[in-house]
Amino acid sequence: MTNILIFGAGKSSSYLYQYLLEHAAKHNWNIIAADADIHAAQERIGKSANGKAIQIDIFEDKHRNELIQQADFVISLLPPSLHIVVAKDCLSFQKNLVTASYVSDEIQKMNKEVVQNKLTFMNEIGLDPGLDHMSAMKIIHELENQQATITAFKSYCGGLISPASDNNPWHYKVSWNPNNIVNAGKSGAEYLQNGEEHHLTYEALFQEIEIIDVPSLGKLAAYANRDSLKYKDIYGLQHVNTLLRATFRYEEFCVAWNVIVNLGLVDNTDEMKTQHTTYSQWFASKTGLKNEKEIKEKVAIIAGSKFETAMTLLNWLGIDSEEVIPKNGTFTSAQILQMLIEDKWKMSKEDKDMIVMHHEFEYIYETQHKKKTSTLIVEGENNIYTAMAKTVGLPMAIYTKLFLTGKIKDLYGVQIPMSDMVYKPILEELESYQVKFVESQII
Repeated sequence: MTNILIFGAGKSSSYLYQYLLEHAAKHNWNIIAADADIHAAQERIGKSANGKAIQIDIFEDKHRNELIQQADFVISLLPPSLHIVVAKDCLSFQKNLVTASYVSDEIQKMNKEVVQNKLTFMNEIGLDPGLDHMSAMKIIHELENQQATITAFKSYCGGLISPASDNNPWHYKVSWNPNNIVNAGKSGAEYLQNGEEHHLTYEALFQEIEIIDVPSLGKLAAYANRDSLKYKDIYGLQHVNTLLRATFRYEEFCVAWNVIVNLGLVDNTDEMKTQHTTYSQWFASKTGLKNEKEIKEKVAIIAGSKFETAMTLLNWLGIDSEEVIPKNGTFTSAQILQMLIEDKWKMSKEDKDMIVMHHEFEYIYETQHKKKTSTLIVEGENNIYTAMAKTVGLPMAIYTKLFLTGKIKDLYGVQIPMSDMVYKPILEELESYQVKFVESQII
């Protein structure tokens, strides 16, 4: 019996559990769902005889250590800042680890010891990061094998709402961790455009958008995502003069979110007591804007020619409404904003989300300038089996199967899915789940 321990049973976990439980009997696996919410863990295991749900406080060392000691393989779906807690135990107890999150500096520093112990800590193997790496490296390696020189690479990805369920002016609903939605972009962005480096602050990020015409879908807006410059080395793109990784939203979203950012409503450092407090009282306290005239004047300064769009979306969200904040306690502005969007952007049971990923490659082949694209569009089934959960969870699940069945081996250290030994079988199997990239030669 192989014990697979999974920390977390949240929004993006449904397909991961489904896949592993469906393969459990064949491979003699026991799936352990460990979450602070025992009901969420039980929901993921269901009635399967090959799984068990456990309630855990991740900061309770004794219980966490016992679970990891008893496990043969560990998957962490915890918030990114908590992976290090699990990673340290996995190193101590000689367990291989998988996460879908970006490699933190703390975990990267463990690489030498992880290699010495012949362990694999595979990270960034979800959607973004994850499928972006795998699908990009597939084409990069193919072009390298043709002796082509890549001169530009742009990669876009976004978790959106399906057009069939798009019934609000933001064109957005919550299909993944709402805390990550609120805090997206806070580190600003760096990228390379026509040989020139660009550095954007958080306050400028949602103003500097690019409109992309996505094949078979239409126009989406994209804002730069984190540090694109480091991928020159990670992807081996030494000759590019343009390198950009960006996030998809609709243009209206970017216009209004830019106002929210520049009003300071995503602040994680302030605190406010919310008992019997309305959203309008919080808004006035945070912004100093006391009436409709002052609000419109400020929004006009920030949004410019997009003023009407910004006001429509802000009014719909109810950011200045007389509705009472639902939780009593002391919260930051970012936490209060999260309460609001979790309510207003909540998916109904029948709602379907949508994942869109799009790569653009420009390259020189035998003196000719060429362009190629690769596009993925996935639609969810409902508010549980979402496109987000499918594209985050299935790559992790397939990797787990490949690793435990010996198809991936001799790959030690802190890793991300860059090797064809990893990405080829994952991308191939994903096609049977309707997760398939469509490649087009443009020039």
